[in-house]
Amino acid sequence: MTKIAPDGRLEPEDGGGLLSAVGVPNVLEKIGLSDAPARYQDASVAKKEVLRSARDLPRNMTSRISRLDRLGYKLENRIAANPNYPFKLVVIFTSVVLVLVGLLYHYLAARPAVAQFDVFGSNSWADGIYLALSLVIAAGVDDSVPDKMGLRFVYVSLIIFGLVIFAVVVGFITKQIDDFLVTIAEGHTKVAEDKHTLILGWNEATLRVVVQICFLRRQYQQTNERRFLNMFPFAWIKRFTFLLETPSTSLAVSNVVLMTNQLSKAEMHEQLEQILAERGIDPKRTRIGRDIICRVGDPTNVNDLIRVGAHKASAILIMMSKMDQVEEEESDGTIHNGATLRVLLALRHVLFTNSYTHAKGTGLNPDLRVVVQMSNPSEYVDAACFAHDNGNPAVIPVDLTKFSNALMFNCAAQPGLSAILLDLLDFEGPAIRRRIAKNLRSGRFNVKGDCVGKTYGETLKQFTTAAFIGILRPGMSEKDMRSQGFGLCPRMDIVIEPDDLLIFIGPRVNPVHHYKNLGVFEEYAGEALKMHSMHPKIEAKRMENGPVNSKKKRNLLVCGWRSVWEQYPQRLRSRLNEIVRQRLPGSIVIFVNAVTCEDFENLMEKIELKPVGDNQYCVDNVSSSTEALWWKGIVVKHIQGDAAQLETLRPVITDNTVDAAIVLGTQANHNLAGRHRDTRVMNIILMLRKLWNEKDEGVPMHIVGENTEDMTARLALAPPRHGQNRIHNGERFIEYEPDFVNQMAVIARALVQTLAYPLIDSARSELFDDDPDSTQLVTVHASEYVPLDTKLRYGVVRAAVYRARGEHSICLGVLWADGTSDLLKKHDEPVSFVEDDRLIVLRRWAKGFHGADGVIEFQDELADKKEELAEMVGVQSARKERKDKSSKKEKKEKKDKSDKKKKSEREKLEKKDSAERIDVVPSTAFDGDSFDGDPGQ
Repeated sequence: MTKIAPDGRLEPEDGGGLLSAVGVPNVLEKIGLSDAPARYQDASVAKKEVLRSARDLPRNMTSRISRLDRLGYKLENRIAANPNYPFKLVVIFTSVVLVLVGLLYHYLAARPAVAQFDVFGSNSWADGIYLALSLVIAAGVDDSVPDKMGLRFVYVSLIIFGLVIFAVVVGFITKQIDDFLVTIAEGHTKVAEDKHTLILGWNEATLRVVVQICFLRRQYQQTNERRFLNMFPFAWIKRFTFLLETPSTSLAVSNVVLMTNQLSKAEMHEQLEQILAERGIDPKRTRIGRDIICRVGDPTNVNDLIRVGAHKASAILIMMSKMDQVEEEESDGTIHNGATLRVLLALRHVLFTNSYTHAKGTGLNPDLRVVVQMSNPSEYVDAACFAHDNGNPAVIPVDLTKFSNALMFNCAAQPGLSAILLDLLDFEGPAIRRRIAKNLRSGRFNVKGDCVGKTYGETLKQFTTAAFIGILRPGMSEKDMRSQGFGLCPRMDIVIEPDDLLIFIGPRVNPVHHYKNLGVFEEYAGEALKMHSMHPKIEAKRMENGPVNSKKKRNLLVCGWRSVWEQYPQRLRSRLNEIVRQRLPGSIVIFVNAVTCEDFENLMEKIELKPVGDNQYCVDNVSSSTEALWWKGIVVKHIQGDAAQLETLRPVITDNTVDAAIVLGTQANHNLAGRHRDTRVMNIILMLRKLWNEKDEGVPMHIVGENTEDMTARLALAPPRHGQNRIHNGERFIEYEPDFVNQMAVIARALVQTLAYPLIDSARSELFDDDPDSTQLVTVHASEYVPLDTKLRYGVVRAAVYRARGEHSICLGVLWADGTSDLLKKHDEPVSFVEDDRLIVLRRWAKGFHGADGVIEFQDELADKKEELAEMVGVQSARKERKDKSSKKEKKEKKDKSDKKKKSEREKLEKKDSAERIDVVPSTAFDGDSFDGDPGQ
């Protein structure tokens, strides 16, 4: 990460490193790399290896950038941003020349040696400029040439000859200018940038990547504008670098350079203009041609990489999936990630043969990170990766197939989760962000670093428009961080240090805080404690059931196939675990695909599922697996056939009650392009709609589909939904809107998140980890934390989740029964929950309540604590009963004592009155109103 120093330069922001902060093996294993990623080369070793292979090659001179190159680069960018710029430049140049020549003519004509001839233009500057303008426009008229001896003919002939020569010269100049403009249009010139963001390649997600970077740029610009009360645009403010706010990532301040040989420069500009306009990116904030620079070139070519300044970039993103697919088809499926790995090797050569700096060491940009989008999992990509001298990885391969697959199956188990996850990765709104502690503004006076020395729990209570979800400490291993309560959902008593990385979810890089909210949150905590004491069964039930509190009997249909499951069967097992952990016995998972029954049976055997019937599989009843509890009574069924054929799907829908369907665009025997995959998905969903109507069973079918184009989700016709809550056979069904997982949006947002904040990638990927000990983003019934049909402030709900026994969890929002979600609700907003409302919770089980062995150990531990829990509930009830009895007794004694006291006082008063009536002579003139004795006396 980078920040702007007082002198306006970008410099490293984060101390420590990614490897030291989060642990290299765990980070790379979570993103789908080899089991032994620790073999990363040091940069110094990699440099020696590269230089040894290049020792016979002369130094590549194209890496040098002259002043003329810089001038041409700036000129080209302005022409690319404004097509009328050349005409503007010609007008300005001609005007300047005419003025200068006119002034020079006047100066010379006014000299004493020429003044005697009375030359026009000697009297004023205006005459000189006028004469120059007339000569250029009309070549002037000279009436002093006599009409004798053919002098005028010779004079005209010379003018014509001059015009011809002038035309020739103009032609040569025009050709040179045309060639220059063609070169500019083709995008083959050098890039004179430094510390820029470089994108190599072009695929369906590239435009979305640029959009996410533009959001980061816009938020940084708006942050600085708010500091000046929005009185000045950022174009003016940026001139004063010492006044700028510290950016959280270099992506927010550096220019973006794209290079590909799949499109022309004009085509790239056209597509960029369209997507930026669609997403509301103001061209005044991010200009195509100046802030976003496009170049045509081959990313696998060393010279083209040098031409775009790859050795000077701070962030590099490799997106070569389209070319990977071409090479895979050409090689009959034997070469995977071919173009991507070739670009990585070429980039490796460029970085070490063209130093970013002449300082001793590897010569790499200290802020350099290369994010590699992997089309398929790779077991040997780590052999080409290397790390910085301080241990930070310079290359971060990212396999997003696992990410997107996990998201789809999670959505089938927890409807509505796809939209929530995509929102958390989208920099346009409340997204996952991070801030280094010393750069976070907080406290009474809104100063940087005020949180240093304070506890994490005290700091997060100041912020209302952001939810802090984690903290990382650079230099600490992942094992130590977990044991000491760091990471996502950390301990509240951690004391913050200057270089700690604070992870939060919010709409701004600088979250808004209110120091006075500390007291408000203490009030919420008190109300939550009081609420739990009044409803002890809520916590007891949640602790007893654990993560399976919301299990239901549901059948799932999976249409399509992922080829990666055949290469890595454990991934399929992990996806199935995400489903079955939310299912009761009797549930079925039905696969419909073109995989042969024999191959599917072999695959089931690899993931420890045994056949129990005709193409049906389940976990062995005597299995000692820790996941046996999840799988009890749940069956996996396989049907060979094409899910896009009506005759294949009809018996599946007729013979089974399908509650949810996952529709994949990929198949086992075909490799379709993105748009064709979307068409297939829409066709299958349309068939499901028809068959659902024909069966008329009345049970809602929740659709989870994947798409590459935004319009697909709008065009697809899912089975109709006649109401949010329906009752069938005495059981209530919740009807959710279809969940569409936009593959390109997922890929783009995850890549930009990694490119912007690589140090928190391990914490972010923990959300999609299969480890039961990791933090999970889940939707849970609100009744697990708060009572239903009770009006509460949302801050009390958050406090109730914070204080939940047995876990470190954070409430991020509410998923209402109608399918709508509210992230980061206002803390003082009143809420009331019904049975089907859910909370969006970032859940992490505390040690001792959810061990590494998973749910079985968790259930065993809780089984041993049932008596303790019952006793706890009984003790609380007994205490309440004793308290009530004691309170009644005290009230009665107090009342008796009061009555006795009043009686005694009344008797004393009566005795006193009687004595006064005997000793005192009554007056004949008295006021009866003031008399306080007996009126009948």
